[in-house]
Amino acid sequence: MHECFGQIGFGRVAVELIDALLGEHGAFNALFDTIENLAEAGGQLAQIESATVALAAELDSHATLEEEVLFPTLIPHLANDKLIAEMNAEHDEIRAGLERIEDARNIREAVDAVHQTLAVARRHFRKEEEVLYPLARQSLSHEEQSRLANAWAAARYVHIE
Repeated sequence: MHECFGQIGFGRVAVELIDALLGEHGAFNALFDTIENLAEAGGQLAQIESATVALAAELDSHATLEEEVLFPTLIPHLANDKLIAEMNAEHDEIRAGLERIEDARNIREAVDAVHQTLAVARRHFRKEEEVLYPLARQSLSHEEQSRLANAWAAARYVHIE
């Protein structure tokens, strides 16, 4: 079992945590482009499904980290949990869309599911980047941010100091 090898000092936490999540978004956007290019180029169904399986595993890990670590810490700072409910619903919609791609019986179904699912994912990422993450930077204490950063590092098996 891996464990977190470092702690993030209070002065740097928010930037490091949110920047790490944004970095994951950057990697996902590259995968989105690859899958869309396969779909647009008339790629084989097996190629699209294979790329989607890899994307689904990584996106699920990212969403689960937000759902289990970030959201519960942020909720007490919000006037209501509407934003978090929206985020969770969008995570579910993205997961369902990825399953539709994987379960597609033909290339047309796969291409349609790719376009729909990745559009939802891109809108969701924009909402996180423009609303959720700035709210987390502003609302969470240094101690909360430190705990979140260390949870992210442990989940990603990353050594941070």
